[in-house]
Amino acid sequence: MKKSCAVLLACLASALALPCQSKAETRTLTWNAVSTYIDGTPIASNVYITYNMYWSSDAELSAGSLRPVVTSGSQTNGTFDPDLLGMSRGTTVYITGETVLSTGEKSSLTPAYSWAVPLLSELFIGCPSSLNEGESGECTATALWSDGSMRPASPAWSGGSPYASIGAEGVLTASEVSGVQPAMVMAEYTAAGVTRTASATVMIVDLSVVTIMEPKNVNVSGPLAESPSMPIRLAWDPVATYTDGTPIPSNTIVDYSAYWTTDSTLSESSLMPLASSTLSVSVYFDPNVQGMKRNQRVYFTTRAKDSTGKKSRLSAAIPWKVSNSGLSSPGNGRIRRN
Repeated sequence: MKKSCAVLLACLASALALPCQSKAETRTLTWNAVSTYIDGTPIASNVYITYNMYWSSDAELSAGSLRPVVTSGSQTNGTFDPDLLGMSRGTTVYITGETVLSTGEKSSLTPAYSWAVPLLSELFIGCPSSLNEGESGECTATALWSDGSMRPASPAWSGGSPYASIGAEGVLTASEVSGVQPAMVMAEYTAAGVTRTASATVMIVDLSVVTIMEPKNVNVSGPLAESPSMPIRLAWDPVATYTDGTPIPSNTIVDYSAYWTTDSTLSESSLMPLASSTLSVSVYFDPNVQGMKRNQRVYFTTRAKDSTGKKSRLSAAIPWKVSNSGLSSPGNGRIRRN
């Protein structure tokens, strides 16, 4: 039988990962599994291993300052809500942990891992750039936290009047209009005493004025291994109908333009092209070549046009943080003798 406290220290493996997809601003703490004693001897298979994880505002991890994050956890991860645990936003806390065996043996605490509890930094909302009168569309909100992470938010919605109304879940319903009319949508989101607001303009389309629909389901992805020199892809669904719902004739060509901007309102003068008059429903690009600065907040949008000259409105703004510098070059090269 190994002596007490002979268990290998539990090691915090990845600090605090991106928030989980729930309404609370939760985080996931992970650590390495423990399978041996300090001297390298394997822990017997019939010995049950659990973990206790703590947080403290004391960098020295004094015993009286430790507060539980995970208690008797059998997995190597645990999800928590910083606010429910009493972590003050904007402060630095210290995470530590210990391994406990069913034999009663317990490890020492791991060295303190410091973590800055994130604050709410910004709120972004995405709404359809246009809605036909009498139709509904969904607005969504995304919160940016001070550590750079982004996650869905559930704000208080308002606005739209007199050309549209918006419900508590962000569903915008357009009223009947005479001519194209703008509807302003507002959102307000509060987390841990910090409030942020955002707004967007949705154009309500008079169906008596028919034009081509704007691209839907615009999304950005990357880095892409298949395109290392242009590692980010912006893609969208093909446009097949006009704003009155009638299909675009098969002999009518539809092409697309894609843009990026730092202006969340997508003002025409701010738009910088990624692609113009392309028949493809995607475009590949390198953020550095486009002049996007690392960690900059940018927005993507697209527009469709048919061969008769009908042009769509811009698609809803897609926010993106320029945090990708592309794929790494091969390293540690060497030549060996055959």
